[in-house]
Amino acid sequence: MTKKVTLGSKATGKSIRRSLIALCIAGSSFGVGAASLTGNVALTSDYLFRGISQTDEGPAVQGGFTLSGESGFYLSTWGSNIKFGEGSMELDILAGWTGALNDSWNVDVGVMQYRYPKGDNAVDEFNFYEGYAKFFYDSWTLGVAYSPDYFGTGVDDYYYLSADYKYSLVENIALDLHFGYNAFEDEAEFETFLAAGPVDSDTYIDWSIGFSTEVLGAGLSLKYADTDIDGSAECNLCDGRAVLTISKTF
Repeated sequence: MTKKVTLGSKATGKSIRRSLIALCIAGSSFGVGAASLTGNVALTSDYLFRGISQTDEGPAVQGGFTLSGESGFYLSTWGSNIKFGEGSMELDILAGWTGALNDSWNVDVGVMQYRYPKGDNAVDEFNFYEGYAKFFYDSWTLGVAYSPDYFGTGVDDYYYLSADYKYSLVENIALDLHFGYNAFEDEAEFETFLAAGPVDSDTYIDWSIGFSTEVLGAGLSLKYADTDIDGSAECNLCDGRAVLTISKTF
């Protein structure tokens, strides 16, 4: 039996929510004249979140806006269609700060809420908060995220560690590598989250390898993504697949 490790508490959830409010207040402190608004839109053949399809292996239209200040604080929102539960949309709200730690390292820290309009209720409890930090060094991005009350009823502590590497092969073509480590409080909560089982661990790995380029001002990426979940549980939405994405930032 896997040893149960307590990573936080409901009090931590309240702390994350307070952090979100504090970041929003701090972010609103920059003047309107000093703020910039950017947006993005994307069409993808399958919306994968940490290796698991959110659209029942179908396509998704996604997009969002970010309001940034010269101080490094930002407010952002992002949405996508989904296909699970009673809802049909995911809407994320973020507040954070990004800037340089030194000459070599940059950081992006913040709090976000994942919202599922019409999909969150007393039975499912899909909505959740998550604190995150990303560290950028050269072509590397190292990330950590934590939620004390993760997606789904009865799923509490969860953390995510990730590493991404972008390597320029030739002009305008890059190799993209990703590795993610997902950890739940225990096997029972992982099985509840997955809605499939049985599982033989309280963790899983997601990874991908792909290529990205820019064509006529739009981003184009093709990757193969997979998880190791099939080794312990039957999960048709967790197996390997190719994903094609077209995106545009404005």
